[in-house]
Amino acid sequence: MIELKNEKVINLSLCFIYACLVIFFSAHLPLPFISVLAGLCLWNAFITGKNIAKPNAWLANILAAGALALMVFTIGMSDTVILFVAMLLLSSLFKLLQAKNKKHYHVITTLTFFSLSSVYLFSQTIVTTLTVSGLYILNFAVLGLLESKYNLKISAKQSSKLLLMALPLAIFLLLFLPKMPAFWQLPGPKLAKTGLSEQVDPFDIAKLSNSDELVFRATFSKQPPLTPYYWRAIIHDEFNGNAWLTSDFLKYNNQQSNQNLATEQNTLIANYSVIAEPATQKWLYGLTYSTSNSKNVDANALGLLRKQSYQAKSLQYNVASYQFSVSPLNEFEQNRYTYLGFKQNIKTNKLAMQLKEQVSNEQTFYNALLNYFVEQNFTYTLTPTPMTGNNTLDQFLFENKRGFCGHYASAAAYIFRSAGIPARVVSGYLGGEYNNDNNTLTIRQYDAHAWVEVYLQNKGWTIFDATAVVAPERLNGSLSQNQELNEEFKNNLDFGLVSLSNFAAINWLRLELEQLDYQWSSWVLGFDQEKQNNFLKSLFGNKTSWLVPLFVLITAALCFAVYFIYLNWAKTKTAKLPPIVKAYNEILHWGNKKNITSTDSLSPSQQLEFMAKKKPSASKELIEFKHLFENSRYANKPFTKERKTQAKDLIKLIKSSK
Repeated sequence: MIELKNEKVINLSLCFIYACLVIFFSAHLPLPFISVLAGLCLWNAFITGKNIAKPNAWLANILAAGALALMVFTIGMSDTVILFVAMLLLSSLFKLLQAKNKKHYHVITTLTFFSLSSVYLFSQTIVTTLTVSGLYILNFAVLGLLESKYNLKISAKQSSKLLLMALPLAIFLLLFLPKMPAFWQLPGPKLAKTGLSEQVDPFDIAKLSNSDELVFRATFSKQPPLTPYYWRAIIHDEFNGNAWLTSDFLKYNNQQSNQNLATEQNTLIANYSVIAEPATQKWLYGLTYSTSNSKNVDANALGLLRKQSYQAKSLQYNVASYQFSVSPLNEFEQNRYTYLGFKQNIKTNKLAMQLKEQVSNEQTFYNALLNYFVEQNFTYTLTPTPMTGNNTLDQFLFENKRGFCGHYASAAAYIFRSAGIPARVVSGYLGGEYNNDNNTLTIRQYDAHAWVEVYLQNKGWTIFDATAVVAPERLNGSLSQNQELNEEFKNNLDFGLVSLSNFAAINWLRLELEQLDYQWSSWVLGFDQEKQNNFLKSLFGNKTSWLVPLFVLITAALCFAVYFIYLNWAKTKTAKLPPIVKAYNEILHWGNKKNITSTDSLSPSQQLEFMAKKKPSASKELIEFKHLFENSRYANKPFTKERKTQAKDLIKLIKSSK
C-alpha cells in the first residue's frame, strides 16, 4: 500500500468542504436527511481529530443502507435533480468515512468536484460563485497533497495560481465562444419555497412573507413610473368556495397579444428590463398591460408574460407596459367575470346587495366598498387566524376582520361578482426595494401580493386593493420597509441579512451585495446569444460569420505559442545542468534574496548547512535537501521521479518558511 502523507489534513479539509455543502443544501433537502449528512461530517471530523480507527465495512454498509432508505422516504422519487444531489452527497460522505489509501481519496476528490458543481443547479449568484470557487481551490489543494508532502497552505497557493491563470481563458471563452441553444434542458430543481401558484389561498400567500428569496429585479430605462407598483403574474377567475383558481380557459385559450395594436391604442407607462430568477413555473412579471419583444417570452391577450419553455436559469427580458384598454367587454367576458358557482357565504351576498341598493353606478359601488373596509376597522396582519368551513368569507368580514392581502382580495372579488360587476383576482408582487444607485427595484417573496381588477364602464379594468385603505403604508416600497409592520415582519421572516437589517452596517453590506449581484446577473449570467451577437457586431460589424472563428483561432494559436516559449525559454539556457544542480541553484537564488548566503567559497553541502543555521524555520528542509543532494551528486544514486518530486516539495517548503 502506498504511504499517504497528510491524511489528517486531507480528511479535515474534505470534512470542511462537505460541511459547507450541507449548510447550503439545508434549504433544499429535508431536515432529517440533512441531519444525517451533518452527522456524517461531524463523525468523520471527530475520529480524524482523535485518531480513532474508521468504522469497518459491515457497520458502514448497514448505516449507508439506513441512510439510503431515509433519503428515498423523505425525498421521494419524483424530483430527480434533488434525488441526484442527495445521492451524490451521501455516497461521497460514506466513501470519506471509509477512505484508507490514496486511490480512495482520488475518488472522493473527483466526487467533490461534481458535488460543488451541483450547487449551480440551485444558485448562480456572485456570492455563491465566490464561495464555490474558494472550495474548488481547497479541493485542488487536497488533490495536490495526495501527491506530495508539502503543507496545505502551499498547495492552496498553487491551486489559486492555476485558477487565476485559467481566468483570462474563461473570460475569452465567455465573450467569443459561440453560444448555441441547448439541445436538451435539465429540469430545474423544485425550490423549498415555490412562490405563487394558480390557486389563491390567503394563507399560502401569507406564508411567503417568511421568505426573503429573490424573485426578480427590474431596471427602468428612464424615470420610474409613479408608485404603487403592481407586478402582475397570474389571473384567477374561478371561485371554488374557499380559494380563487385559474380556469382552463385562461390557461389555454388566450391568444398572443398584438404589440403594435397595444402601442397604438394605449398609453405607454414605462419601459424596463427584468431579470427573473430561476423558477419551475412559466409566468413572468410586468406592470399593468405588458408586452415584450425578447426571445423566449410570450405576451397573451390579458397583458401577462410567459416563458416559451421551462428554464432552470435566470431570464432577462425587456418589457413595455401600457394602460388597460377601455374597450367594452363582450358577452362571454361579461358572463365569465361575473359568474359565481359557490354562494355559501350568505352574509357576504347580503352585504353586496345592500351596497348595490345604496349606489347608482359601478364607480360609486367601488367607493362604497372601500369605505366599508375603513368604517369596519379592518386590520392588516402577516399572521392571519386560520378559518375553516364553507363560509370563510363570512368569518373574515364579520368576525375576524384581520387578514393578509389574499383575504381582502378574495372577499372583494366575491362582493363585486355578487353585485353583477365583472371582477377577477390577480396575484403577483407589490412594490419592491428601490436602489437609487442603479435605478433598480428588487422584489422578494415577502413582497407577494393579491388584489382585484374590477371592470368599470368607460375606465376599463381598474385595480381595487383594500390594502390601500386598511394599510396604506404597504403600497410604498417593500414589505421590509414597512415601519408599522416591521416588528411582525422581522419575527415572521426566516433568518437572513434582511432579518438583521435593523443594524446599519449589516443593511449597508446587504445593499452593496445586492448591487454587485445585480451586475453579475446582468453582465455575466445574462450574457446570452443576443448580447454576444451585439458585442461581436460592435467589434467586427456585419462580418462576424468569418471574422469570429478566425479571431478565435489566431488568439488561441498565439496563446499556445507564448505559453510554449515561456515553458522552454529557461530550459534552453540551463539544459546542460543536472536537475539536482538546478534545484540547488534555485535554493541559492532564494538565499540571495533573503541575504543568508555565505560569501566564502563553500561547498554545496557546507552552503546548505550555513543557510540552515541562519534560517532555523527552514533548517529541517535544508538539511533534508542536503542529504538528497549528496546522495544524487556524490553517491551516484539515480535522481528518480520520486526524488525529483521530493526536491520540488522541499523547495516549496523552504520558500514558504517565515
